[in-house]
Amino acid sequence: MIDFQSGYILRPANPIFVYFSLFCALLLNLLPIGNYGWVPDWLIICIVFWNIHQHRYVGVIIAFILGLLMDVHNSDLLGLHAFSYSLIAYLAISWHRRIIALSVLTQALHLLPIFLLVSLFPVIAHWLLSGEIYWWALTGAIQALIEALLWPLATRILLSPQRRPIDVDHNRPI
Repeated sequence: MIDFQSGYILRPANPIFVYFSLFCALLLNLLPIGNYGWVPDWLIICIVFWNIHQHRYVGVIIAFILGLLMDVHNSDLLGLHAFSYSLIAYLAISWHRRIIALSVLTQALHLLPIFLLVSLFPVIAHWLLSGEIYWWALTGAIQALIEALLWPLATRILLSPQRRPIDVDHNRPI
């Protein structure tokens, strides 16, 4: 895989690192910070990232299972996060060729509608099921904006193990 911004040939992703980063993102989501609009959904950032960069390791099934775990944690409607995470995983996999060739800031702009979809999907589902809309839950748009702003940092952190050279040779151009 090639990092299109720097032209650097990336090392293969270690599956242990991929699943460890998903586990760390799940633990960050499980922190008792609260469900405020300014708290990003770390797990969806990680799921979207790995579905764009290494969709063979993380797919729709993994996203569905992690969504079920988040449904149980939030004691929300069972399947609400599971459906939205799996839908987002599918969209990220289908867009991965287009998004990976863009710069990191342009990637964040292209992923903003995906983050908006996953943050506003529970609001829409509750509105359709109960007939009432929770206006305070529309702060998910702020959450999606923060997730899009965190995308360059997540890209930098999650691609860093793949950027390390195996052995440093100052005479070799690559």
